[in-house]
Amino acid sequence: MVNDTDASSISIPDLCKVIAGLTDLDEGPEGVEHILRLVYENQPASPRDIAKEIGLPVPLVSAVRREFEKMGWMLRQGGMVLSDEATAQAKILWGRVDNRTKTETSSHESDQRGFLNRILKTRPEADRALDQSHATRKTMAKRAEHFIQEGLIQGKRVLFLGDDDLTSLATLHLLREKRGFSALESCQVTVLELDDRLVDLMRSVAEKEGFPLAVEKVDLREELPANLIGGFDFFFTDPPYTPQGAGLFLDRGCQALRLQSGTKAALAIPLSPPSLQIATQKIIQEKGFVIDYLYPGFNHYMGATMQGGISALYGLTLRVPGSFDGESHNGPLYTREAR
Repeated sequence: MVNDTDASSISIPDLCKVIAGLTDLDEGPEGVEHILRLVYENQPASPRDIAKEIGLPVPLVSAVRREFEKMGWMLRQGGMVLSDEATAQAKILWGRVDNRTKTETSSHESDQRGFLNRILKTRPEADRALDQSHATRKTMAKRAEHFIQEGLIQGKRVLFLGDDDLTSLATLHLLREKRGFSALESCQVTVLELDDRLVDLMRSVAEKEGFPLAVEKVDLREELPANLIGGFDFFFTDPPYTPQGAGLFLDRGCQALRLQSGTKAALAIPLSPPSLQIATQKIIQEKGFVIDYLYPGFNHYMGATMQGGISALYGLTLRVPGSFDGESHNGPLYTREAR
C-alpha cells in the first residue's frame, strides 16, 4: 500500500492504477483519472458535483478522494483541491485550465477558424469510391472541442482510423491553442489513412505546425501492423456507412486499444436507415463496447446527400477487451461495393 506519497514521485497513470485497486472502483484507473482531471479543472469541487458529472455514487467519489488525500495529492479547502505538487503534474499532463475572458475566447476561436480555413483550402476533393464525404468546418471544430473537453486527447495515445475530414489536425491545433504546448506534447496521435493525397497533406501540416502526429498509409482491409496493436487509449473513426464498414473499422480500433477495461472510442455513423443503426449497435456490443452517449445529428457534411448529410456521434467505453477478429477483409466494404 502506498501512503503519504510525494506527488512528484509517481506519475498520474500509475497513481490512478494504485487508487483503483485500493477502492475497487469498477471503472478502473480510467475512472479514477476522470475524477482527478475534473477536480483539477474545477477546483474547489465538491464530491457531489463530481459524482453528478460522471454518474458515480457520492460515497465512491469520497472514497477516491480519501485515498488521494492520504497520498498528499488532495486537500479540503472549500471542496476538493489538488496540492501544489499535484497541480503542477496535472498541468504538465492536461495543460492549463481554460479560464479565458470572452475577448480571449473570441480571439482563440478566430485563430481556430483561420487555421481550419487554411487546411480546408488544401483538402483534396472527396473520393466517393472510398465513401469520403467531408465534414463541415463547424463539425471539425465541434469534434475537436468535444474530444478535448472529455479528456480523450491530452496525455493519451490516440488513433484516427481514416481521416479525410482532417479532424486530427483540427484537434491538435485546438489543443495547443486552448491548453498550451505542454498538453500538446503530452499526447501521441496516429492516423491510418488509405488516400495518398491525405497522407501527404497531413504529414506536411504536422511537420509545419510541430504536431505530435504520425500518418501511416494503411488499408484497413488488411491485418493491422503489429506495432499498432494494443497500445492506444482512444480511437475515433467515421467509417464507410455499411454494416461491413462499421464492423471492420470498429474491429481494427478495438484491436488497437490497450487490453484494459475503460479505454475509449468515438464513432461517427448515421442512425438511418434503421437497419444500419441496428447492425451498428449490435457490432458495438459484440466488440465489447458499451454506449456512454449518443448525439444524433452531431456531424454535418458538405455536399452530402446520403442520410441527409448528417451522422450521429457515439461515445464508447471498452468493457470487454480482446473482442476482436483482426483478420483480413475480402468482401464488400464501401457503399458502392455493397450495392
